This record gives sequence, C-alpha cells and structure tokens, in this order.
Amino acid sequence: MNQPHEQTIVDNEVYDLIMATASKLEGLAAYNKYEQDGQANAQIWQQLRQQDEQATRQLLQQLTQLAQQGRLTTT
Repeated sequence: MNQPHEQTIVDNEVYDLIMATASKLEGLAAYNKYEQDGQANAQIWQQLRQQDEQATRQLLQQLTQLAQQGRLTTT
C-alpha cells in the first residue's frame, strides 16, 4: 500500500536522508548507554555501534553530495 509522503520544505530524498541520519545518531547514543549498563553484552553493543557509525558516515556522505549539487535548498 502506498502511503503519501509528508509535505516538507525539502524534497523527499533529502528528508529521508536527514531522518535516517537522526535515527542512527539516536541509536548510537542508546548503544553507549546500553554498553555501560551491562558489561556482559558490551561486545554486541560495540559491534552494533560500529555498524551504525559506518551507516551514519554513508548517510552524511550522501547529504554532502546533495549539498554540493545544490539540492539542500527549500522547495
């Protein structure tokens, strides 16, 4: 089922990248807390944090490319 995109002042691709980046950053903050809470599971939180750090870098690269293309302007 197709759901309509939210209306924002940036295009959908830019919005999606910004939201995905924000979500990853929130996850990174949570992993740090979880790692401190339980040392027995520290390795899994470190591994997930590394994966999300890599994903965040990729998202930021995409946003940088869009900025260089002039696509971070309002509609």
